[in-house]
Amino acid sequence: MGLNGSEARKDSITSSTSSANLDLDLLQPLFVKFEPDLTIESYEEAQGSGRGDNYTAALFRIALKGHTQPAGSSKKLKWEKSVICKRLPDCKIKREAFKSEALFRNEVVFYNSIMTEYSEFQRRQLAAVSQREQEQTTFRAVPQCYLARDDLLVLEDLRVRSFTMPDRQAGLGPEALRAVLVELARFHAVSLVYKQQHPAEFQKLTSTISEGIFSLANAEWYRKYYDVLTRNAVQMVRQAVPEKTDHLAKLEMFLSNCFGNLVELVSRESELSVICHGDCWTNNVLFRYSPDGAIAETCLVDFQLIRYGSLALDLAYLIYCCTDGALRKQHLNSWLQTYHRQLVKSLKLLGSFDVLFHSEQQLRQLIDDEFKVCARFGLGTAMDMLPISCCSSEEAPDLYASGTETAATPPELNVPPNALCRRKMTELVLELIDGGML
Repeated sequence: MGLNGSEARKDSITSSTSSANLDLDLLQPLFVKFEPDLTIESYEEAQGSGRGDNYTAALFRIALKGHTQPAGSSKKLKWEKSVICKRLPDCKIKREAFKSEALFRNEVVFYNSIMTEYSEFQRRQLAAVSQREQEQTTFRAVPQCYLARDDLLVLEDLRVRSFTMPDRQAGLGPEALRAVLVELARFHAVSLVYKQQHPAEFQKLTSTISEGIFSLANAEWYRKYYDVLTRNAVQMVRQAVPEKTDHLAKLEMFLSNCFGNLVELVSRESELSVICHGDCWTNNVLFRYSPDGAIAETCLVDFQLIRYGSLALDLAYLIYCCTDGALRKQHLNSWLQTYHRQLVKSLKLLGSFDVLFHSEQQLRQLIDDEFKVCARFGLGTAMDMLPISCCSSEEAPDLYASGTETAATPPELNVPPNALCRRKMTELVLELIDGGML
């Protein structure tokens, strides 16, 4: 809906999907701070994500139009901008079913507190190093945030800078995976150094975020949901490799207390505990490509599931939910080496490597050890993510569909596993068991 002129200042978007009272009185001040001579005259809204792309919030793309008029000039210059608005679902039942409000608060905390503090900390720590070293170290792979409050986020539209989302069903290839690991290493490095240098302030940051899924308080809520996931996982593997009775027994043993095992993995303390992204999968990564097809820039989005835990939780989630078994067999060690190399570089330039670790080899061993422990977390989350990532958009659950659900239990997001999902799940289970990680 496009609104124009003075009438737009009195009205707000009234579509059934709008929950935040979005109008020009709210939007105008967000951008005037960057362009003092700006007047926004109208805006139009369109849905910002497709089915299967987002479940805990509603995404909308807002096209803003207006003009700038420098002081003393009679000439008006055309101004246009596209932004992404992320809002809580209007439907109270859906908000409760997805626990959207708590998750939304986590992302607000990330932009208002964590990223703000991390950016200033990096600026101070890297002030004396060269521009090239700053670019190699600084974590800034997030969209610009114009507003973050409990019911609304207004973010940069990365599409304007030619960022694109990977194919959800195809997953991430070797180079894309490396690009994401570099950014995760930069992100995790800031946590490790900030925690070492400012422990009290870091504890305050971590105390403001809450575990979105894997807490004992949520065990009963998710019991039926994970019962379905575990039955599906066992059935997929049994159908694919019925002769692997020992493997099936080990899988069933882990899944007999799946949610409890995931809670334990998330809550354990380690030397490598950091603020994790928590939901780093294909749909939450965007890439900008150079003319020759190489990845020029990577950006991470959706920080609703941030948590304090082992950095290997992010690694296991990313690698086991977003890559093919054949690629892991060929590239897993080099992927972990890419992550380790960037983590070392960032820790050294940020100034705490020698305080935190005895040697680069010791850090690599710690990463490998943590990854072996947290690989099970990759399996637990893949049971949820693989059916969604392997299905087509038409098969994906529709967040925006109306219905008569109750909020007594989590929503049934499960879709019938297809052949791709069965293959990936079976490869993952066999890989972990044969590797001694399950």
